[in-house]
This record gives sequence, structure tokens and C-alpha cells, in this order.
Amino acid sequence: MIATPSPSRARSASTANPVDEFFGLTSSRTRDSRSDVPPPYVDAPEYTMRGAEPVTLAMYLFKFGFLFPPFWIMGVIILLSPLRTPAPANTPGAWLPEKTDAERQLIVRRMRALELKWARRCLFALLALIHLIVAVVIGVVTWHALRKFK
Repeated sequence: MIATPSPSRARSASTANPVDEFFGLTSSRTRDSRSDVPPPYVDAPEYTMRGAEPVTLAMYLFKFGFLFPPFWIMGVIILLSPLRTPAPANTPGAWLPEKTDAERQLIVRRMRALELKWARRCLFALLALIHLIVAVVIGVVTWHALRKFK
């Protein structure tokens, strides 16, 4: 005597995903069960979320350098300049007076890293522009010289 599968097992096998069957994934639930509901939305852990970068002067210089390339020169100058806190915490008009000195130094380090990242982009954009200008000048001079000898 051959044992017939239970009705719930037969239903599950007939509606199973062929890809799941190929990889050997077995499911004991039926298609009409409540377990097909996706889990509730949960926020991602903090280490996977990335906040927006703070806006820096070098970022603006890089972006607006496409409209006015001398901004890239000013962005490159940021590579040479230090970034320090404007005033000590105990003076009037201090920068972030509610933060401790260690927190302020951490913020300065992070801002400096971002400034350097965008300043390097200004440098690369400026170098690319210089290479493009040199290539165009060489091309025009060569074209003019070849045209003159014809």
C-alpha cells in the first residue's frame, strides 16, 4: 500500500517555487497560512546607516569649479591650510561651547578629512583641465603646422 501525502503537504508541493525546489529549500507551511506575511519593518542598525556629509567649503569650490575653474585653485589651497577650532571653549563667541574639548577635536578631525577629500577632487579636476588645455593647444598647433606645409 502506498501512503498518500497529507492534503496540506500536497498543496505545499504543488504551489512551491521551482527555484526553491532546485536548491533544496523545503517549506512546511502552506500557501494560505499567516506565515506568508512579511515581517514588520525594522530600522537598520546604526552601523549600516550613513548620514549625509556635512557641507564644506571645498565641496562648494569643487562643484562650482565646473562653472568657474579658478575655484578649483582655491580648493587646492585648502590642501595646504590647517583647519583649527576658531576659539577656545571658555571664551565668548566660542565654536560649539556646549561640546567638550575632545568632542570638538573629533568634529574638527572629521571635517578636516572631508575638506581634504573635496580638496583632492579639486586638485584632480584642475589637473584634468590643465591636461585638456595642453592637449587642445598641441592639437591646434599641430593642425596649423600641417596645414601650413601643404
